Amino acid sequence: MLRALGIALLCLAVLAPSRVEADAPVVIVKRGDALGLIAERAGVSVEQIKEWNELNSDLIRIGQKLVVGPSAEQDAGPQIDWTPPFDYGAAEPPSKAPADRAPRVAARDPSTAVAVRAHHKTPESPEKKKGGRTYRVQSGDTLTGVALKHDTTISELLISNPGLEADRIYPGQTIDVGAPRPEVVFRFERGDTLLAVADRYDVSARDLARWNTNLNQRTPRAGTKVRIYTRAPVSPSQAVGPTNRGRLENGVRLPPHRGYVIRTPARTYGTEETTRWIVGAFDDVDAKFKRTKVVRVHDISDRNGGKLRDHKSHQNGRDADISYYQDECSSRGCSFENFRSSELDVARQWTLLEYWLRNGQAEMVFIDYRLQAKLYRYAKRKGATKAQLDRWIQYPRGKYEPNGVIRHFRNHTDHLHVRFVCPYSDLRCRP
Repeated sequence: MLRALGIALLCLAVLAPSRVEADAPVVIVKRGDALGLIAERAGVSVEQIKEWNELNSDLIRIGQKLVVGPSAEQDAGPQIDWTPPFDYGAAEPPSKAPADRAPRVAARDPSTAVAVRAHHKTPESPEKKKGGRTYRVQSGDTLTGVALKHDTTISELLISNPGLEADRIYPGQTIDVGAPRPEVVFRFERGDTLLAVADRYDVSARDLARWNTNLNQRTPRAGTKVRIYTRAPVSPSQAVGPTNRGRLENGVRLPPHRGYVIRTPARTYGTEETTRWIVGAFDDVDAKFKRTKVVRVHDISDRNGGKLRDHKSHQNGRDADISYYQDECSSRGCSFENFRSSELDVARQWTLLEYWLRNGQAEMVFIDYRLQAKLYRYAKRKGATKAQLDRWIQYPRGKYEPNGVIRHFRNHTDHLHVRFVCPYSDLRCRP
């Protein structure tokens, strides 16, 4: 009897964390889990988990309960060393942002317009390549028709076929139609024009009209999608690696906007998508409120990404620190200072966040838990469904609940941190 009781007590000692605080976050080990994977999901280090659970090795068992975060009492102190990718909270130097406001810009700079989707044609087999990329002219063919049939341009056909004359082709003639061009699906946004988009993707406006016979207007409406066959890169900028060990290629600097002031332009480089999504969200706020209220944008990334002073992340152009909308803000922007939750301008703040959430652009947004309650209630009044709120906001499930795009992280009482998703065309980007 005593032996059985001793074995039971030993099992309990193994499966239960030795010092679980009532409000500390706990996970139950499942099949396939490892200590490193659990630490990565919780945003802490393996050493921290071992310390909180008094583990002497990395050995864990299915069904074992593990503390994966500090209790509320511990969280209040500075002794916890949170590791990447969740850093944040570095001290911000006094702002030197200019008092004057920047002029408003269009939804995006058409010179860096990014496509919705790119489709690369499947390479042809060697057997087909010999004769599959030439075309024998049929009766009634025109060079325009041949170009359309093979998703290319007249100019490219003329380059590939020296001596070919655009207005003189004849049945039986063989034309080299070249390798197929990737198809890009582009969605127009406010501020885009046919000429600007054609120039961006190195095609002519005439070719755009040929590929899209429904384009019967000079400036298509926002939301209109067109097909483009181009060899130009869909998005020259590239987010490479994770946000805490990455870099940025061909970064784009955040343009000015009357809805925000920029502290240090040299530290606001991002991917084309990041800068476009930030400007788009502020355009949305600007359109819904008559009076413009200015916030401050601090850091995104350096021109080439990599380590950024005062941060552990912000390395590949997908992170941005932005001050909260507050009831009282100066012309220099709502400050990066602590304020009471009752002073949050919840209407403008939710409008900004909702733009990223509804468009699936935000991977996560760090917002202090005390502010989430106001955002949650406001969003609910504005018609957000329970399913949407559960997916979007951590509140009211507790600050250690791992679900929700908007989630708590310490030292975000004076600003929010948004991390955007990896752009679909950035194949070397890591979440």
